[in-house]
Amino acid sequence: MHLFSYLENPHNISFEGQDNDEKILLVLRAHPITNLGWIFFAILVFSVPFLVPQLIVLTGITLPNIAEEILLGFLIINYLLVLVIVFEGFLYWYFNVSILTNKRIIDIDFESLLYKKVDLAPLSNVEEANSHVKGIIGTVFNFGDVLIQTAGASVGIDLKNVPDPHKVADRVMDEAHLSKKGGHHAP
Repeated sequence: MHLFSYLENPHNISFEGQDNDEKILLVLRAHPITNLGWIFFAILVFSVPFLVPQLIVLTGITLPNIAEEILLGFLIINYLLVLVIVFEGFLYWYFNVSILTNKRIIDIDFESLLYKKVDLAPLSNVEEANSHVKGIIGTVFNFGDVLIQTAGASVGIDLKNVPDPHKVADRVMDEAHLSKKGGHHAP
């Protein structure tokens, strides 16, 4: 289960700049397991108000009385920080997306609310697609990177942490060959 990170032939999805006769073949996001880092950090920050008093009791440290307003302020800041971590983590995962169409490949890198980078290449310019799976987690959950080299480009398109990277690379190359032959893609 890829939880919306690998969608083949999706319906009711479009993107900015899509041609009328352009069909989306694949929509890719990072594998959901890659979100565990920020989720774990958010849970850790969320639990700080519960853990710190317990640690203080266990260590026997005596603290001077702290005004309730200050404690409330720390709680508000803590939970706002949790909200920011969750919001930014989700946005980064959701809006870093790669799209394979019957005409081109598009890689959208969402860096922040104020910056995004879009790389696109016509399928007819795709020279090769290589896939890499790294580490135990990547091997167990079958996710990795797909590096796509295009003709005339000094930098290729890099699809990071996508599910089934070998399958994605093969699909990109199949569609590139069809595009170069002037053929039509498979439904």
